[in-house]
Amino acid sequence: MITSTYDRCQYRHLVLDNGLNVLLVHDVESRKSAACATIALGHFQDPESCQGLAHLLEHMLFLGCQDYPAANHLADHLSLNGGHVNAWTGTEQSSFYFDALSNGFEEALRQFSAMLCTPLFDLSAMRNELNAIDAEFHMKKQDDLRRLYQVHKETCNPAHPFSKFSVGNLDIFSQFDETQLQQMLRDMHRRHYHGGNMSLCLVSELSLDEQEKLCQQYFTNLPTALKSQPKPYPPLYLPEQLGVALKIVPLKTARRMIVSFALEDVHQFYQSKPLNLISHLLGDEGPGSLLSYLKEQGWATSLSAGGGIQGSNFKDFNINLQLTPSGAQHWQDILFCLFASIALIKEEGVSKWRFEERQKFGQMAFDFHDKPKAMDLASHLAVQLHYYPPRDLLSGEYLLEQFSPDLIHRMLAQMQPQNMRLKLILPDQHTDRQAAWYDTPYAIEPLSPALLAQLKCPPVISALVLPKPNPYLHVRTALHEVDKTYLRPTILLERNSFNFWFCQDDEFHQPKGELYLSFDSSAVLEGAGLCGYKRIWTNMVQERLNQDYYQANIAGLHFHFYAHQGGFSLHTSGFSDQQFPMAEQMLRQILSFDFTRDEFELAKAKQSQAMQNSLLNKPVNRLFNHLSVLMQPLSFALEDMLPIVEAAEYSQMLNIQTRLLSSLHLEAFAHGDWPAQQAINFASNLEQQLLDGRLQAKGLPRDVVSLSDNYRLGVPCQGDDKAVLLYFQPPNDDVNDIALTILVEQLLAAPFFNQLRTEKQLGYLVGSGYMPYNQHPGIGFYIQSPNYGIEVLVEAIRQFLAQSSDAIASMDEQDWQLLKQGIAKQLTSKDTSLSMRSQRLWLAIGNQDWQFDHPQRLASQILALGREQVLNFCQGFTSTDGFASVLLYSQHADEAEPSLEGKLIVNLPQFKANVSPIR
Repeated sequence: MITSTYDRCQYRHLVLDNGLNVLLVHDVESRKSAACATIALGHFQDPESCQGLAHLLEHMLFLGCQDYPAANHLADHLSLNGGHVNAWTGTEQSSFYFDALSNGFEEALRQFSAMLCTPLFDLSAMRNELNAIDAEFHMKKQDDLRRLYQVHKETCNPAHPFSKFSVGNLDIFSQFDETQLQQMLRDMHRRHYHGGNMSLCLVSELSLDEQEKLCQQYFTNLPTALKSQPKPYPPLYLPEQLGVALKIVPLKTARRMIVSFALEDVHQFYQSKPLNLISHLLGDEGPGSLLSYLKEQGWATSLSAGGGIQGSNFKDFNINLQLTPSGAQHWQDILFCLFASIALIKEEGVSKWRFEERQKFGQMAFDFHDKPKAMDLASHLAVQLHYYPPRDLLSGEYLLEQFSPDLIHRMLAQMQPQNMRLKLILPDQHTDRQAAWYDTPYAIEPLSPALLAQLKCPPVISALVLPKPNPYLHVRTALHEVDKTYLRPTILLERNSFNFWFCQDDEFHQPKGELYLSFDSSAVLEGAGLCGYKRIWTNMVQERLNQDYYQANIAGLHFHFYAHQGGFSLHTSGFSDQQFPMAEQMLRQILSFDFTRDEFELAKAKQSQAMQNSLLNKPVNRLFNHLSVLMQPLSFALEDMLPIVEAAEYSQMLNIQTRLLSSLHLEAFAHGDWPAQQAINFASNLEQQLLDGRLQAKGLPRDVVSLSDNYRLGVPCQGDDKAVLLYFQPPNDDVNDIALTILVEQLLAAPFFNQLRTEKQLGYLVGSGYMPYNQHPGIGFYIQSPNYGIEVLVEAIRQFLAQSSDAIASMDEQDWQLLKQGIAKQLTSKDTSLSMRSQRLWLAIGNQDWQFDHPQRLASQILALGREQVLNFCQGFTSTDGFASVLLYSQHADEAEPSLEGKLIVNLPQFKANVSPIR
């Protein structure tokens, strides 16, 4: 098995006697143990008469089995052992995965195996789950991606299984009586859930021998059978479904253009990856690129190339563009530009040096990628077991082993106008059809023969040029010596308006680093108006950086420029070798940013559209957004910023940029493979050259609104679903209250979901969360429902909280200790990557935890908490002198105000201006 340079894991591939394909991963540094089983069963295998059956089967496996008849038994066990479980159903596969602290892993595996092997398919549980799937379906009816997906299904070959409806709903399932549906589930499970049709991956600190013993113990009871061999699929598209334009009207404000080419199955060519080079050249964002040219014409704001659906005998190669209003009018001109780019690649792009460059980047990505969490790794590798031989399980998606110019030209030859499907996703188009299930308005019509003929011979566009050799290709990979003085963050430079922290790494041993530069600007105190302009400005800066440093990004030098409450930040990451010089160059550009009127108008339109679309988000997301705005004085609602953005003027933007950059405070942190002197020099350059005269401000406080009473806030929402979010704010932010809030949320999460989602079926989105704001603890409970009103949902949450103490009081002592130990271990577990550690240390710096021991103190406090303290804390949910709270609920046009407890917040900005902050 090919492994990467810095991979310290051990691997073992085996096939059990029943045909189960297994990969074991021994990771001594793993924070948790994890498992994933992937089954060669997806919605392609649904019966024509019962589409969505595989999805229903996925849900039913969680709802009891012969040895563990209680619903959600595995989730309940994992909640006590620091873990989670989830699943998905795709086109040709289903996947189930979980993680757990190692002392609960064996029992979790036992339950995992039992639920996969011997599900009950209990009729009452099935009845409830049909409602859950129907709620999921209705929730997604407002999702433009689902709506677009359904149009795709209806306009492909009806004999191809991709055309099937994958989700299912009550309309479909209610055509069958319960026992008939139950038997269909049993039959599907019997046909597909057997060793030869499944893969399993375990990731654990347990040795490979111990893991193999667990596999033999718990998974040999899967039936023995050969892998299912589905009949060969017919072509994905009929001839009349190619060379066509699909006009689709979205719900949200969107202007997208997707050009798809129908290709043959390409996975068989994974060792040469012929589409890799094509995607790279078409998706280039640097000077002379297709995107750069389209931006100059004012037609597009973004472009990606290479995505698209893929399966056993088909591959869509997509070029996805975000258009401007002008670009929507010039879609034919954009097609000519695209085919001119493809012609240029055919003529000049298929060269050995370009392949070798992509090959080197693939090797670097393989050798230096961040190690994922155990559950993510298990989930990924269980799927890979269905596609790659053991030798290539880890490397198959990264490495380019063979240069095959003929194969690349073969793919390019299939990128012809007559083999194209054009999707225009625009408002206000004429349509004459409506997609089933999601009611998407659309039209499909053949592109004119004249246009197709012209596109075969596009005009040469001299401004289009292929990228030059990448200057960031050759990076230093030898590690610098580590000075033990800097193994914990140390402040190298401390001023009134500038702090520079530095830390080296002696654990991950990679030539990488993370640099955070966070600027607070006094100007943000001007309020929502300036922050609306700040969104436009940060978007302009990021777009310019994307173009100027695109080659750095694809060479493993990453960057992100973004706005935050107090100002803006630049975060760079990846190979340390050229990172400081790149960050200096970027800061010079930012501080003297010379933007054009066209760039301003483009960013303004982009931000305006994004904000308008956010107003159409699903109700529960709208509630979370408003809670964040309510709790943080320096955050502003989209409704307040949108009019400012829409009316923004170029001249005013110039003025505001000057104000934003004139009085700054900088908090900086560099962590990774740099010698201390290099960091000191970089910090000095920042202070004395780049930022001289600008560092004049104090850091802005990150206050939290003190609720002090019980409030309610209605939030205007789209769609028919109702949603509520009940948020509680404990009085203190000391370690004790934080520990109590975290522990109580963990204690209540599983029973809250089980009672309100699984048993009462109040909605598909049901949950709770620990929700601190600027270090102050908080806890929230939420439901989104297609069937119940606001008052019913609120009353259900309050009833649950009123009875919450009973479940905690009666909890088994072993489970009580197990839960506390699980939380403590999660809080103090080792970081799996340099970036994860950098993020944790940077958060500690921002929270002024300069001993960097807050997680350890919190873990100790959680272990010390007694049950009586927790029960007293829970009284704060219901007693008259308990926690302050705010109830957020969805408001819909023409609906009466619900009868609810709490003081009504009529004007959110005014409310925030009049309450005292917690400092």
